[in-house]
Amino acid sequence: MNRVYGLIILLIITISSNAQTRMIEGVVADSVTREPLVYANIYVLNTSIGTTSDEQGYFQLREPAIDQKLRFGYVGYDYKDITFKKQKLDTIYLSPNNEELKEVVLQVPTGEKRLRIKASKSGQKLGISNSGNDEGARIFLRYFAKPEKFQNEEAYLNSAEFFLFKGIGSINRDYIFRVRIMSITSDGEPGYDLIDNIILQGKPGSKIKTDFRQEQIRIPREGFLIGVEGLQIDQNYTGTTRLVLENGDLQDVKRYGPTFKAVESRDPVYYLSRGEWKKLNMPVPAMNLIITN
Repeated sequence: MNRVYGLIILLIITISSNAQTRMIEGVVADSVTREPLVYANIYVLNTSIGTTSDEQGYFQLREPAIDQKLRFGYVGYDYKDITFKKQKLDTIYLSPNNEELKEVVLQVPTGEKRLRIKASKSGQKLGISNSGNDEGARIFLRYFAKPEKFQNEEAYLNSAEFFLFKGIGSINRDYIFRVRIMSITSDGEPGYDLIDNIILQGKPGSKIKTDFRQEQIRIPREGFLIGVEGLQIDQNYTGTTRLVLENGDLQDVKRYGPTFKAVESRDPVYYLSRGEWKKLNMPVPAMNLIITN
């Protein structure tokens, strides 16, 4: 009987501990306009803690330890790292990165030449998830070289098609995600954003096409990176999984959609998780592109 009571007491303590998870909150905004940044990324570096701000730039985050580094990021803005000192963070201002502004287009795309790149075929049914055993948004990018057909002239990204994966247990709803198109540095790392904030949505199994002609995205000589960014927001929430950590503690991890269709590739995927870029040998996002002069 004492053993039963002991187990009940331990269960109550565990539930109470999980229920009393401390949270911090704040708002992410533009340092110039003071407007909130919708779906900004927040990570606690070197941890599994992270989140995405909502439509008002507001966020809540599991409280990190004192002196841990928080990283705030948004498309077209400088990252901002701060050292955690207090529970309420108030407003975090991010500065537009002037180096990331698109180059002035001196020649309007003519569209006389068109090249369709079909990069969505795979021998297997593969998907890459917006969720894992850590929190915070994930970005998956794949590399495309400037096509030989346009080596001696300007080339522009005309449009792209992205695919959402539909598997067993997929929840049929619209999921929101962001398109990322970035330059690549001489070291082979993601550089600056080539577009502003572009948000798309779709259901599992759907193909989403977006037109970039108004963006006039000139393809750099060294090629570019293009892919998808999962957003960990309420509309994408699918459920919670309880994990047992190495030290025996329990942790509830929220799961988010969508899962993106993926294909096998000899090239690595450029993967942002926990606020830092990694190059991994794993499937890359499936997509089709149209490039013009």
